Amino acid sequence: MRKQLLLAAILLTSIKGFAGSIDYLSQQDAEYFAHPSMTGKIGVSGAYYNPAGTAFMEDGTYMQVNNQTHFKTYKMKVDGETFKSDKPSPIIPSIQIVKVDNGRSYFFHGGAIAGGGNVAYEGGLGMFKVMENTLNNKFNPHHIPNANPIKFLGGNTVKGSSYYVTLQGGVAQKINNHWSAAFALRYVNAERKLKGVGNYRVQTGPKPTYHSFDINSERTAQGINGIFGLNYNNDKLNVGLRYESETRLNFKTKEKNLDSFKNSFKNVPYGSLILGGVLGNSNVKEWTNNAKGKRNLPAMASIGASYAITEKTTLLTSGNYYFIKEAGDSFGAYDGYHNGYEVAFGIDHKLNEKWTLMGGYQYTNTGANKNTYKDTDYALDADMFGLGVKYQYSPNLSLMATGATVVYHSATSVTNVTYSKHVYSMGLGATYKFN
Repeated sequence: MRKQLLLAAILLTSIKGFAGSIDYLSQQDAEYFAHPSMTGKIGVSGAYYNPAGTAFMEDGTYMQVNNQTHFKTYKMKVDGETFKSDKPSPIIPSIQIVKVDNGRSYFFHGGAIAGGGNVAYEGGLGMFKVMENTLNNKFNPHHIPNANPIKFLGGNTVKGSSYYVTLQGGVAQKINNHWSAAFALRYVNAERKLKGVGNYRVQTGPKPTYHSFDINSERTAQGINGIFGLNYNNDKLNVGLRYESETRLNFKTKEKNLDSFKNSFKNVPYGSLILGGVLGNSNVKEWTNNAKGKRNLPAMASIGASYAITEKTTLLTSGNYYFIKEAGDSFGAYDGYHNGYEVAFGIDHKLNEKWTLMGGYQYTNTGANKNTYKDTDYALDADMFGLGVKYQYSPNLSLMATGATVVYHSATSVTNVTYSKHVYSMGLGATYKFN
């Protein structure tokens, strides 16, 4: 029984929420996959990327609807075994609405501001396999009479999800012929889930016993933050700036399957003391029933520029900076991280009045420290390459199709688990201007 308790403690300590290092999702519409350097552009996408720039649009009411589709392969390898998730995310919608009237605009955006979508790791997690070495090295079987090494026997498909749905809106105003400013508020509704089982053989006496660790947890939070923007525009050059304040998210947790684990301590000597140590761990209590704690979205700043080198060709560049180290965090989600950043470049080229080709590249440094990686919380640096096409179907309607491949830089944690990812993304969008 003693080894069973130690096993459960370490398994619980290894579990964290599914998401990236900073949780943020930069892709907020279909055009992003063609060229992610969006902050310096003027257009309907500015409802999210460059709100102050919307004041320079032609008068009218615009609506853009988008869908993203992601084909994802996530892998973790340890001791010759591979645990893989290839669950796609086929439908991720978003919408932007902008109304412009004589140098003043009102804008709205709805989408998924953060999170990692759905994952499903076949056969369990890499950490389940690591437990054999971790436990047997730390708690040598000869310390317990008649004990044998612990053996991982496999697991079910471990499922996780992380979605932060957002609604935001605000107003932008021209200050003069070159400058505009914007202010907006954003509402975030966050949900994080984790469900999985790992099976083990434990022998602390003459005969082995078989145990399953089972967790089914859901964490939810809501928050509001402010968004501030500036934009400079002349005939060929446009520069956009955006700052988002930190979003306070106080998560509350509901867990369904840990009662049997808790009840198993009723007749165990020192059971309540051991149980308190397990469930009181900072990495554990966020997933236990009625647990509460902060995991805020960090503040971020973005700057971008677009420059028309000819009537047909426009160059774009942008950068995002995430203040991760300053973010409020009750459970060590950002321990060991430095502030992350993204750098992007892009190009628009008009073939004619109907067709526009788009392309771009982005480098992402997540700010993560691989020494803190866990199976459900590993953020890898990445390179993104995108292409797209836009078609002006009519004076009021434009359509776009985009695609990108994201190549992540694999990394190995201190527990000797090698993490890797690859994602193919597609975007479809339509923009309509109402007369």
